[in-house]
Amino acid sequence: MRRAAVLRYALMHYGRRSLVRPLDTPFVRTGEGDGIRVLLIGSGLVHGWGVASHQLAPTGEIARGVRTITGTDCEVDYVGDATMSAETALEWVADRADRTFHAAVIAIGSNDALRLTSVAAWTSQLTELVDAVRDGLPDGASVMLAGVPEVFIPGRIRRLGPVARRRARLFDRATARLAEVREDVRFVPAPPLADLAGEHDVTELYARFAVPIAVAVADAVLRSEVSVVTAQDEHFERSETAAIVGAARWNELPELQKIVERAKAEFGVSESAVTLLDGDRNWHVAQTGSAPTAVPRSLTYCEAVVSGDEPLVVPDATRHPLFADNPFLGLIQARFYAGVPIHAADGTTLGAFCILNGAPKQAGSVDLDRLQQFAGEAEALIHRATTDFLAEREDVPAR
Repeated sequence: MRRAAVLRYALMHYGRRSLVRPLDTPFVRTGEGDGIRVLLIGSGLVHGWGVASHQLAPTGEIARGVRTITGTDCEVDYVGDATMSAETALEWVADRADRTFHAAVIAIGSNDALRLTSVAAWTSQLTELVDAVRDGLPDGASVMLAGVPEVFIPGRIRRLGPVARRRARLFDRATARLAEVREDVRFVPAPPLADLAGEHDVTELYARFAVPIAVAVADAVLRSEVSVVTAQDEHFERSETAAIVGAARWNELPELQKIVERAKAEFGVSESAVTLLDGDRNWHVAQTGSAPTAVPRSLTYCEAVVSGDEPLVVPDATRHPLFADNPFLGLIQARFYAGVPIHAADGTTLGAFCILNGAPKQAGSVDLDRLQQFAGEAEALIHRATTDFLAEREDVPAR
C-alpha cells in the first residue's frame, strides 16, 4: 500500500505541472523598514497552489495577520515546496534558520499523509527538523508547529482520501505530543478546512489556515524579548544566476523554454530542464515539468554534473549507488536522467541541461552529442541574457 501511495503521489505531482503556483521570490514584507521576521517552513497547501504570488498564499496571509495584530511590520520568509517531505525538509532548510528571525513556523504533514509515510519515521524526521531550526534561531525565539490539516490542493481544494486522512490525524496528534514535551515549541491546531473542499477560490482557505498561526506568532513575539541580527537580502554567489533566475521568474526567457520543450519532444522523455546551481540551491530556470523553482542541490542529479563538469547518464536511479536512497528523487519518480554541463563565459560550470523520465531507459538510448547541442543553445542564450542584465545594472549599453 505504501509503494502504491508513493506512485500515486508522483503521478499527481506530474499531473499538476501546468497549474498556477507562486513563482515570485518566496517572501512577503508588509513594510520597508525593520520589523518582525518569521521563517515559514512548509509543504502542501502552504506553498500556495492556485495563486500566482506568495502575496496571496499563506506566506502573505501570515505576514498581514501579524502586522494587523501587533501594529508592527512583518516579513515572512518561506522555505519549502509543495513536494517537500519530512525526509527532505532538513536539506531544504539548510542554514535558513538563523539569528535574523523572531520566530519560526513548521507546517508539514499532508504530503507525507498522502504518501502514507509511517508515523514513527515522520515523528523522528519532524523532531530532527525542530532541533535544527531551534538551534539556528536566537535565544528566546519561538518555534511553532502547525497542526496537519485534512485537505490538499492538487488542482482544486480536496479532502485527503480516507486512508491518508487517518494518517494525517495521527501526524497531527504526534505533532501536538512533541510540543507538549518541548518547552521551546508551541502547537498551533489546524482550523477546520474540510467544509471548503470543492471550492475553486483558495483565498478563503489560505486566510482561514493562516489566522491561528498569525495569532500564535504575534502573541509569542509580543511576550518575548528576542534580539536578532540584521537580515540580509537574498543574494547569489554569481551574477549569471541572479540574472537568469530573475528573468525566468517573470517569463522573460521564452526562447529558453522553447529549447527544453524541443528537447523533451525529440528525446521522448517525461521532462527536460535547464538548471543553474548557486550556493546550496539548484534553480530550475526553464522546464517542461512541475519541479520546484529551487531545490537543495544536494538532492539533485545536476549536482553530480556540475561537480564533475562532465555528462552524466543514470539509466535507473534505483540501481545507482549515488541516487538509490535519494528521498527527493523517489518522491518525484524520475528514475532516468541524462545531463550535460552548462558553462559561464569564463568557463565556470553553472548548471546543466538535462532530460528525465519516470521509467528507466537504456544509457545508449540518449545521443549525448545531440544533448550537448541543446545545451550549447541554452548556454549561448544565457550568456546574452547575462550580458544584457549586467549592462542594464551598470547603466552601460550592452554590446
